[in-house]
Amino acid sequence: MKHSPKIIPDTLKFLTAVSSSEYSGPTLKMGSLIASVFDADLGVVYVGEKANEFHGSSVNLTRHNLDNWNIIHPGLETLKWALKELQTYAPENKALGGIKFNSDHVYEEDGRVRVLLPEEKGGRIELILREGELVDQLRKEIQLEGYDLAIIGGSKNKRHLAHSIIQYLPSSVLVLQKFKPRKQYKLLLLVDDSQATRKSVAWGALIAEKLDWPVRTLTVSKTRHFGPGYQGAADQAKAYFESRNIEVEQFFLTGDPVNTFAEFAGDDHMIIMGASTLNPIKQLLFGSKPIKTLARTDVPILIIR
Repeated sequence: MKHSPKIIPDTLKFLTAVSSSEYSGPTLKMGSLIASVFDADLGVVYVGEKANEFHGSSVNLTRHNLDNWNIIHPGLETLKWALKELQTYAPENKALGGIKFNSDHVYEEDGRVRVLLPEEKGGRIELILREGELVDQLRKEIQLEGYDLAIIGGSKNKRHLAHSIIQYLPSSVLVLQKFKPRKQYKLLLLVDDSQATRKSVAWGALIAEKLDWPVRTLTVSKTRHFGPGYQGAADQAKAYFESRNIEVEQFFLTGDPVNTFAEFAGDDHMIIMGASTLNPIKQLLFGSKPIKTLARTDVPILIIR
């Protein structure tokens, strides 16, 4: 498996979506930690409803309105909370700690509001406020800034989460369902003969190097026969890990792919798998392996696009 170093960019950009201080604390903390580990630029985005829901306060805020906090957009309140949280996560970052949430650091451009923060460990931090439908605005933000990975929290309504987020975002997606930051997970890469396997393996190697997590590859066939495509992909994945001095265990199992993925993952793996190549209509009607796997498991899942 020949892997170009450009499969994963040298400089990564991660986007973390938050909804409120009440529900998004763990997601923001983990998004910040993950970005720090990978020296990645970090965007924190809040997507609110249209302005008429907020007494006429629009995302197109003027500097005058930003200086007079009598009319506060709920999204700005959430970003203000996010700034305070980020400051507590990195007390050693004096430049970040000195930032105040005011018009000196708030900019309007490209139909959204941005708060620019100092770099931390080589990565730039931005807070972003957008208005409109959630998935559409996340997609626009990812396309505008070229984010490599979107980090989102788990959801009680997994089916809605899958169809609303995973299918339509143009970046890879990490779903932090029941993620435990102190836990050492094993990386479980789902390897087959699809084009996405190549990129999944590259991400798996990077994560293993950064976090020192054990790596397992799992190849599942519905029959007892593993064709040259499956066998070749698994062997090439193993060779790639070994070329980077990463130990890997290989597993070949027979059965229904999604059920096998879920049973094997248990509660101590983080799953890495490629995004579906089915078009959105077929995914909606018939589902896809990533969507079904997300619905069947409670462990974190990284879906590579």
